[in-house]
Amino acid sequence: MRELKENIHIQTVAKLLIAVAAIAHLIFTYVHTSALLLLENQICGFIMFLFVLLGLVTLFESTQVHVSRSFAGYATIALCAATVGMGADLVSIYQTAIRTQNSLEPAMVYKAVWFSLALMAMFALSGVLLLIDTCRKHTER
Repeated sequence: MRELKENIHIQTVAKLLIAVAAIAHLIFTYVHTSALLLLENQICGFIMFLFVLLGLVTLFESTQVHVSRSFAGYATIALCAATVGMGADLVSIYQTAIRTQNSLEPAMVYKAVWFSLALMAMFALSGVLLLIDTCRKHTER
């Protein structure tokens, strides 16, 4: 019974991290848009949109994670990884713009980079916690 409570605790922490990250990302999207308006890259707005959208999809999928449903756990882990990947793509665009655009004032772009890195860390940590939880469930059987 203690192990079941421990698994629920790990799931709860992972779900809360995903919820905080996705909602904070939606609320503070202006950090990205302020930085994107300074960039000359035309695809960056779409990448930012996908980063936010994948975070929200991850949030909605994480609500389906329960002790008895392992597929939802795997799907949420995959979505966490996809969200981190999309964030890495956006950070790469930001860093390229900082290096190549001479007229760019990098302060706002650095703010967006740090914001993206913090969100990526939260989604990655959530994915790792869910992976640990899923592995524990399979070893208990």
